[in-house]
Amino acid sequence: MTPLRYRGSFKLEIVRKSVHVLVGILITLLFGARILDLPVFFLLIMLFAAVMLYNAKAERELLTKILSINRADASIPGIDILFYLLGCFIVLWIFPENIASAAIMILAFGDAVAHLISRSFGATQTALTKTTYLEGTILGGAAGAIAAWLYVPLLPAIIASSAAMIVEAGELRIANHHIDDNIIIPIVAAVTLWILHIIFPTILI
Repeated sequence: MTPLRYRGSFKLEIVRKSVHVLVGILITLLFGARILDLPVFFLLIMLFAAVMLYNAKAERELLTKILSINRADASIPGIDILFYLLGCFIVLWIFPENIASAAIMILAFGDAVAHLISRSFGATQTALTKTTYLEGTILGGAAGAIAAWLYVPLLPAIIASSAAMIVEAGELRIANHHIDDNIIIPIVAAVTLWILHIIFPTILI
């Protein structure tokens, strides 16, 4: 089956996914340096949501282009970025910082690589959905694991990234509603790391 190719320029998608990666790196660095905390992060998310809702009504051309930088075909410009920020906030709120940071790295790197590879070079379709490819899932899992290795040991990083990419490929649904990948990936990765920590208390040391 022919891979689902991007409608636009592949170079443009590289730029968009680079932003995806850079935002994740920035969030973890700011929290690690204690420059950003949860209350301020929450306020920033609410501010972004307000701007997004304003644009949904006003439809400002420049603002729409800015909000659509990460995903041009989003139903509401900026909704994917909002979900991304919410996914990061949830794991930072619930889990220890090293687990949350590793999960955000899996989201930032794993999802970006999986998406680019599946949509542009994927050849082996998975049994999970019609839009995911084995190449993307494997390479996304590898990229996420390497990035998460900055915060947790390699073995749990590999397990958590693999779990997140497999669930992402399956497009989790609740009551027939698709749950956005930007929320699924960090939560699955963080939960996996937390379970590993409970079963093997020294695995994250």
